[in-house]
This record gives sequence, structure tokens and C-alpha cells, in this order.
Amino acid sequence: MVPTPEVKRRTIAEEVETHLTAKRGDGLTNATLRKLKAQLGMFEQFLAVRSKFFPSEITPTDVIEFRVGWTWRSGVTRQKAQQNLRGFLRYCCKENLGELLKVLSSIKLSKADRARLEPQPFTEEELTRLLAQVPKTFPEPVKAARVIALIHTQVATGLTIRDTVQLERENIRDGWLRIKRQKTNKPVREKLDSGLHEELIAATNGNPRYIFWNGTSLPTSATGLWQEDLRQVMKDAGLWIKGNLSHRFRDTAVDFWLAQGRTLTDVADALGDTVAVVEKHYKSLESKRAEGRLAKLPVRSWASMGAAQ
Repeated sequence: MVPTPEVKRRTIAEEVETHLTAKRGDGLTNATLRKLKAQLGMFEQFLAVRSKFFPSEITPTDVIEFRVGWTWRSGVTRQKAQQNLRGFLRYCCKENLGELLKVLSSIKLSKADRARLEPQPFTEEELTRLLAQVPKTFPEPVKAARVIALIHTQVATGLTIRDTVQLERENIRDGWLRIKRQKTNKPVREKLDSGLHEELIAATNGNPRYIFWNGTSLPTSATGLWQEDLRQVMKDAGLWIKGNLSHRFRDTAVDFWLAQGRTLTDVADALGDTVAVVEKHYKSLESKRAEGRLAKLPVRSWASMGAAQ
């Protein structure tokens, strides 16, 4: 009788590498991949110290004690790390998955965490200061013009940096922005200001198809380079907030739209998001704008009645 060949078990280290390769193929940014690699590397080393080298050897106690050892102060960081850990366990642990996931209870956010998650739109004064800083940070005229055009685009349209960097000339050919978001695949359709449309048509990057991307480098790499430029100009202008970069332009767009009377449904359509997602992220801005509108409405006054008696 021919013996059945033994199936080689894959180690946790091998599963980590394959998982990272799969995530790289999903188009994650280099920064996100670095964080994921660091977090899973910590988990692998933690288990190796306990002489656990195969996924089937991981126990709920291992998972609990690994999480207890996290030193990140930010609840948001811990939530992201747990999300990454869950994803890895789902990928490689088939026999014991249920009991491992069961011990990863929800991580609550502190008041400080929730405050950091609040939208951070630029004021008009800050936006003016930021734009004035661009030619100082980037003295080369073509470079400065392209950075300004990118900022104008994000502030006016609320596009994410990823969608902005990969914006095609065809997407704006008749003065309308028409794209499908890369993250949600939802359509975005918006009339562009004529000045912004002309600015984008005039933007030069040596590529006949794309406005801000050369079309040859990886999109994630191009996005990362643009993020570095934005971080530098924000730092030089004294406006950089750690952990909150280009998304502030999206916040600024939403704040402006709400001030002009757009509803959350209108905002969701413009952003290519669901109303539920927009309400979750921007309800506080909507409430502030509603208070501003209510403050202009007439209210009953008792002063005149008292004077008449």
C-alpha cells in the first residue's frame, strides 16, 4: 500500500507573508501595509516566544494576552489593530477561528479618541494661509501650480486624495466631474466651477490621460508622494494635525456645502458615500450649521410686551 504523502503545514510566519502579499494586491497604501506588517510581525514574535509556530496552535488565551500587551494610547489605533488581527485570523485559522474571534470584544473609544475623529475643516483664513504657503514651500512655478490645483480640486469637490490623484481628463471634459469612487464604486457627478475646470485643463504632468498622475508609477506610490507634499506645506503653514492630512480638504468641502444649505443626502451624493456613512462622520458639522441657520430666524420677545404695560 502506497503511503499517503504528508501535507506540509504552513507556519504562522508563512501565513503572515502570504496575507501581506494578498493585501498588497488589494491596493493598500504603503503606509497601511507597513502598519499591517508591523502588527502581524508583533503577533508572530509573541507566539514564537510561546513556541507557537502553526495557526492551529493559537489559543484564545494567546489572543487575549497579546491584546493586553498593546501599549497604543489611541483607541482608534487599537481598533484598527484588532481589525487587522481579525482579518489575519480569518485568513489562516480555520479549525479554531470561532473561539479566537469570540474573545476579541469591541474596543471602546475615549472622549479624546472621539474628539480626534471629529471633522477638522479648514477655516477660510486657514485655507488662504495654506494656499499662500504653497509657492514658498515649492518655489518652482509648475510644481506650485500643480499643488494648488490639487488643493483646489479636493476642497471644491470633496474627492479623496486617491480619487484626485487618479483623476482623468476625460472625467472633466465638459465641465462636469464624473467618476466612480475607487473605494465604494459609487458614482460621483458634480458641476465644476469654470475657473477650476480651466485650471485642471491647464495642469501639465506629461501624461495625456491623467491630470495629477504620470500613469506609470503605482497609484499608491503616486498618492504617497502627493501626501508628502501636502504634509510639508501644511507643516510650513503651521496647519498640520498629526493623523489628519488630505481628509481635511474633504471635511472643508462638506462644511461649505452644509453652509450653503445642502442636505446630508446631497452631500452623500457629492461624496459618493451612503447617507448613513455621511451622517456618522458629519452629523456634528450639520448640527453646527443648523444652529447658525436657526439663529437667524425671529424668536418671540417678551421685552416689548413688558415695556407696553
